[in-house]
Amino acid sequence: MTDFNKIPIALVGFRSDGAFVKALRSGNFDVQQVDSVPDPKKKGTHISVLAIMGEEHTLSVAEIDQWMRSKTVLALFAPSRAVLETIHKATNTPIDIPSLYVPQGLPLLVYMVNDFVHIAPNNVPSKVKIQELAQDAVRKDGKLPSRGSFSVSLATVEPEEQAIMSISYAVSTVQSMKLAASMLDPPSGVIGFKKGVLDNTARISINWLAWRSDGQFGVETSDPTLIQKYDLNWYTDFYAYATGTDCRGMSSSEFTSAGGVVYTVAIDRGSLLRSSSGAPRYLGPTSGYCGYYFVDWNQTGSHAESSMKLLSYQPRGLDSQIDTTYNYSVDFQQDMQMFNNNGNEQYTFSAQYSTQFSLDRFQLHELQDTTGVDYSVDYKDYYDHWSDPGFDTNTWWEPGVYEEVNREGWEHWIVREYLPADNLPINGLSVFSSSVGKHTFISKYETGFRAFKSNAWRCSSDDDTTHFQVSGVHAYSDDGSNILDLTWS
Repeated sequence: MTDFNKIPIALVGFRSDGAFVKALRSGNFDVQQVDSVPDPKKKGTHISVLAIMGEEHTLSVAEIDQWMRSKTVLALFAPSRAVLETIHKATNTPIDIPSLYVPQGLPLLVYMVNDFVHIAPNNVPSKVKIQELAQDAVRKDGKLPSRGSFSVSLATVEPEEQAIMSISYAVSTVQSMKLAASMLDPPSGVIGFKKGVLDNTARISINWLAWRSDGQFGVETSDPTLIQKYDLNWYTDFYAYATGTDCRGMSSSEFTSAGGVVYTVAIDRGSLLRSSSGAPRYLGPTSGYCGYYFVDWNQTGSHAESSMKLLSYQPRGLDSQIDTTYNYSVDFQQDMQMFNNNGNEQYTFSAQYSTQFSLDRFQLHELQDTTGVDYSVDYKDYYDHWSDPGFDTNTWWEPGVYEEVNREGWEHWIVREYLPADNLPINGLSVFSSSVGKHTFISKYETGFRAFKSNAWRCSSDDDTTHFQVSGVHAYSDDGSNILDLTWS
């Protein structure tokens, strides 16, 4: 019997006793196991997710198109190259799907929102490094833990957890979609246009406790009630325009010699937010003695190898400020000299995109290099992360993130319980130029997770004085590369 409160998912090629199937059944999914791919045209077929395992099951271009237009998320586990090539043909996305790396046990997700194909390879890698312990003062005879006396790592996220998280989010995105007019899509029939979305989604789980409730510093845990979890939902919308000449069937040298230029507009959007399934922020023996992990910095970047050149990016600085609210805008417009009528007529398309956004107690900074640009969102209230990323000044603790309270008859300092919620937005627009061909595009991110300790709680990280202290973890990825297919036949 169908449970209408659950997400209907059809499984093709999965073992009923597998970890992924068991996780689905215990979650918010109505699981239907079938022997072959259902017919999307069959009356009464309602599937939110079609999950296919292995290379023996195939899909045609028509089936892929039908499933996506019926708001079904395709979840492909260990797909064959032939299937990837068929999907690439069916979607006409600038993301080179056959070249994608699909990790073992995780799906490649393909779905459509507002006539916009999303590709989610679930291959965002994460590395970690520890932030060196900082404190209000260190006596000359004070002894801090040596840098080699503790370690930090990401908790191993089970493939089924990452898979279910990304599938659930894709279904939610499809079901909440709203029709919106785009000023970046040229009319039907214009030659040399492609668009698509790359979903950079990741579950970040941290099993390194800066301070345990018994006062020990730098302890790894396997207790699920103590593991901090965050979800990175970062989307890059690609719009590619081949301009200056009819691009069909041309090599890179032929296209360039004929005066052609491909402009690729990359729009970053999304958020990094604390997962509801993770540990709470405030731990320690009592509320306020310790708070972690507070996300005070999130940096995302769009970069390309030398075959693509960065032309421009936005935002470029602050629009306005009202108290601790910082306002920004993106306002892009460019005329694209394209062709229609089967290449017989020139057509000028004016591509336009604008948006405004605000950051509460955070400020955005841009960092440009020869390959692209990074957008850094930094906390700015009780301390300024951008100005003092190493916590070298006293602003973070005097009084900084601490407030004086009277509890149990005595005055002492605790970590403030109204630091901003861990929900950092991602915004930015970059424009690249290139010839036709295949190009490497690199998505980078780095995030800072901070842990603060009160001087009212004595821990193993203290010397003969009990200190205000801050430590934390940096999660980052610097090799999230994908291929863009900027060719037209």
